[in-house]
Amino acid sequence: MKIRSLLGALAATVLVSGTAMAASTPAQKCTALISQWNDVAKTHKSNAKFTAAEKDAMAGEKMCHASKAADGVKDLTKALNLLGVKPAA
Repeated sequence: MKIRSLLGALAATVLVSGTAMAASTPAQKCTALISQWNDVAKTHKSNAKFTAAEKDAMAGEKMCHASKAADGVKDLTKALNLLGVKPAA
């Protein structure tokens, strides 16, 4: 049973890292960073800088959806960095 759990975790890691590695265009980076932010936001709400990071992330997501991906990537990267998380894309 433990082997199955370990293999499942390994497969998930490979899939996530493959997605991050494949993000080469600004639009793809936006998608990867938005997904990463959604995961990080769940576990970092108690961080003192969460409110500021959330503001940047919301601005970044808005830019991504407005076809301004390069600006969105900057904002999302800033949000993740505020929380001490290395951006995946």
